[in-house]
Amino acid sequence: MGFGGRGGGRGGRGSGGRGGGSGGGRGNPGAQPRLQLCRNFASGNCTRGDKCSFAHVVKMHAVTEASDKNPDAKSNYNRGYSGQNTKTKDKHKVTSVSVWETNGQIKLFTGSHDGKWRLWNAAPAANGSVTLTQEFEHFVGGPVDTVHIAAHYFFCGFEASPIECPDAKAGMVHSWNLNAPSDPPMELWMGPMAKYAGSGRIRSLWTTADGSVFSGGSDGIIRQWAFNPTGGPNGTPGFSLVKSMSGHLGAVTGLALVGTMLWSGGMDGTLRLWNVESGDQVHLVPAVKKDAANSSPGHHSGPVTGLLPFEAPNNQGSFVFSSSLDDTVKVWNATNGECVASESHGQGVTSIALTADPKGNPLLLCGLFYGDIMIRGTISNPPLVLLLKLSHQYVGVGHELGPVNDIQSGPGNTFYAVADDGKLTVWQITGDFGL
Repeated sequence: MGFGGRGGGRGGRGSGGRGGGSGGGRGNPGAQPRLQLCRNFASGNCTRGDKCSFAHVVKMHAVTEASDKNPDAKSNYNRGYSGQNTKTKDKHKVTSVSVWETNGQIKLFTGSHDGKWRLWNAAPAANGSVTLTQEFEHFVGGPVDTVHIAAHYFFCGFEASPIECPDAKAGMVHSWNLNAPSDPPMELWMGPMAKYAGSGRIRSLWTTADGSVFSGGSDGIIRQWAFNPTGGPNGTPGFSLVKSMSGHLGAVTGLALVGTMLWSGGMDGTLRLWNVESGDQVHLVPAVKKDAANSSPGHHSGPVTGLLPFEAPNNQGSFVFSSSLDDTVKVWNATNGECVASESHGQGVTSIALTADPKGNPLLLCGLFYGDIMIRGTISNPPLVLLLKLSHQYVGVGHELGPVNDIQSGPGNTFYAVADDGKLTVWQITGDFGL
């Protein structure tokens, strides 16, 4: 069994207390973006056309509620603008989104802490926008932390009670064959007497072309799985545990495989590199205290929230991006683990993804703690140059509340984001950033 590609799925960034900057506020916003987005263009059409003094480069095509109402919602949640814009988190957080291209259509899977994954059809509308229609939802029994597509297989990581321990909770991973959706899902089992994927929630997933699966748990353990034709319930297909890799002190929130080296990042602020053949840890990038962050730019001073491999065009090298609640995105040489760039965002960076402009220039999308999204260059001059900031406060569209728990790119320069406000948003890069 093979997945025909590789990729990662990440869980919600909102578990536990977390804040942007050293004190949970917005912090220093850092450099100003190169462009200021036209709010009329972002939400519809600008009548000024070429005479408009603001940039026509990004549109938000659609937004929808992607979770149920939370009866335990917090009231009077303050977004952090000097006591203004008091909002209520009245929906369960949406933790993850994954893009499925099938038969010329774009489908989206989302996962939420209401215990459901949902399937959406993102269909183009006559006016050039996108219509989001929910096609299906499935209750898995507990909060969903990550969803992930690999070829025609859909993976869902969630928390539930195992049959053998009805009063306890464990991390589960189920996988559906989308070519046979009525079949029961395959499951990741630690063993026939441990029918779950981990003692803690599954916070990250990575799949490979040969059918291997790596999972990162809130128990700090990375597990590698292999397809087993008889490894599931009653001898049905499933996944069996191959090896475990321990070292993180807290949830493993990011995984990225580069060659034979598996990168991992966690809530302990460390980055760790593992030899996937032996399972041995071969390199550690330790965390530093917040008051030492300025003098140690090659280390994170807060929880790592995501990892993202990047092959620079024209054979310019292999890199890994890391995001963190210390407000930074850092760039690492994937060959030797050296930090080659770091940029601050004025608030915690909770999710990252790669996309491109219409000319094919690679761009980095950064989902932030307060619901904003920043768009940066990658191999730009200077590296990681800040191009644009999408903030509901200023452009009137987007996520009113954060964190932006996940962000994923799709075809046609589209990208998709989900957040603690319970919403799914659909965006498209339409113009030139001057790269």
